[in-house]
Amino acid sequence: MTVLRSVEEAATRFPRAVIAVGNFDGVHLGHGAIIERAIDRSEALRAPCMVVTFDPHPQLVVGRKPSLPILTPTDRKLELLSQFEIDAVLVIPFTDAFARIEAESFVKATYVDTLDIREIVVGYSHNFGRHGQGDRSLLDRLSAHYGFAVHVVQPIQVEGSPVNSSHIRSVLSAGGIHDAERLLGHPYAIAGTVVRGDGRGSALRFPTANLEPHDPDTLIPRRGVYAVRVGLDERVLNGVMNIGVRPTFGQEVEHCEVHILDFEGDLYNQSIRVEFVERIRDEKRFETVEALKDQISKDVYTTYNMLKA
Repeated sequence: MTVLRSVEEAATRFPRAVIAVGNFDGVHLGHGAIIERAIDRSEALRAPCMVVTFDPHPQLVVGRKPSLPILTPTDRKLELLSQFEIDAVLVIPFTDAFARIEAESFVKATYVDTLDIREIVVGYSHNFGRHGQGDRSLLDRLSAHYGFAVHVVQPIQVEGSPVNSSHIRSVLSAGGIHDAERLLGHPYAIAGTVVRGDGRGSALRFPTANLEPHDPDTLIPRRGVYAVRVGLDERVLNGVMNIGVRPTFGQEVEHCEVHILDFEGDLYNQSIRVEFVERIRDEKRFETVEALKDQISKDVYTTYNMLKA
């Protein structure tokens, strides 16, 4: 899979393509259906298949304030997209100036005059152009005029739950790790750099890596304790993550800290990725430090048995 950040380069290297267009935040099962439809059409036409997406997420530029948290920063999105049998991903920079382009002008300049697409595949709620005024009806009208085909993929559900990014954000914000994974089709993960903390974990006999997310707009699940898998270099290690404000110590700033089981070493300034496996319990204030230590021991034991398979 080739990653492109220029429409002109995409036109040169993958002309007359079938394109799947969207923000693809989360790269969930609904997005997968859109991309698979594009793959099917490209194979039928013997044409290149290209995903077109945007960086940053448009919500961060023109959305409400504070902006919605993001499920998959661009690096993670590209990693997930690489699992599909596509030829390329075109990442279009989403700027204030780009957001002001009228929908019809964008289609003509980008899809028709430059990329010269054969077909476009979008989701049922796809909007584009200035103020999001472009929609399916406009695509249908322009496709008839310019000679490309439009395919709209309808919404899907998993066990009665709608599969869309907004719903998945809500599920994760409520701590629904299993439900989110079913809708995503993969574990939810956050990536970041290990930064120095105040050393409380070591004092409690359970040293922790304090994670500063690479992207500050990344969605952090509901406060609590989670069983997780930690990606470090080429290794995958088991761990216990706490998300919260350390109420036993009277703090107010939210932290993400992970204790890696059976690990010794210096992780400062290293990048790790944490995949959420199971929610263990809510955040809780303990009356004594000893009571907190006892609970952490139980959390570690629970996690060890949960992830040992």
